[in-house]
Amino acid sequence: MNGWLIFLGSTGILGVLIWFTSLRIRIVYKRAAENDRIDVEVSMYRRLLKYRFTVNMLQIESLSKGVKVSQKAEVGQKGQAKERKKMWITPRTIKRMQRKFVRLLRNVYDLNGIMRHTLKYVRGEMLEWRTSIGLGEASATGASVGAVWAIKSSIIAVLAHYISLTTQPRLYVLPEFHREMLDTHLVCILRFRIGHAIIAVIRIAVHYFLKGRERVWENIRFKA
Repeated sequence: MNGWLIFLGSTGILGVLIWFTSLRIRIVYKRAAENDRIDVEVSMYRRLLKYRFTVNMLQIESLSKGVKVSQKAEVGQKGQAKERKKMWITPRTIKRMQRKFVRLLRNVYDLNGIMRHTLKYVRGEMLEWRTSIGLGEASATGASVGAVWAIKSSIIAVLAHYISLTTQPRLYVLPEFHREMLDTHLVCILRFRIGHAIIAVIRIAVHYFLKGRERVWENIRFKA
């Protein structure tokens, strides 16, 4: 009896711990010298557990082979027990993911509503976006700077509509009047609790099951 109580108590404590654990997602997008690079790090417990993947657009070999994605899992602040893998994302992979998403969107009732409700619990802890732009001519560069400011402001407004920004976004647009260039560096840190993600998965599964039963019932009525 005591063994079962200890097991149930340990399971409950572990469940509560996982429920309130926060996931930290750090997204870095950098464009320099016509090369685009995306780094995403997912971590928890003050980055003791980390998972990273990197996409470097210069590593595209062909349209059929796609782009190489580097993945790395780490344990500890110094990155012990590293596990590295590389994979290719091809046009076929993207189409397969699109088909799965369309199927999920069709089979789950109010999926957009579930996602919007879940995004309310996502906190934006940091957002810094620097852009250097130049068109080789002063007046054209000045006009492009204004356009970039407008685009950034619109994107931030849409983002703030879906998630909670806990800090003021830091936006910079730097004109380069004497050369043609477009470099940008974006750093974004998001955080949310695993419990909210679990609730979203449960709601999606329940709605998927209920809608599947509705389709079966409709087919039975149609055959009858």
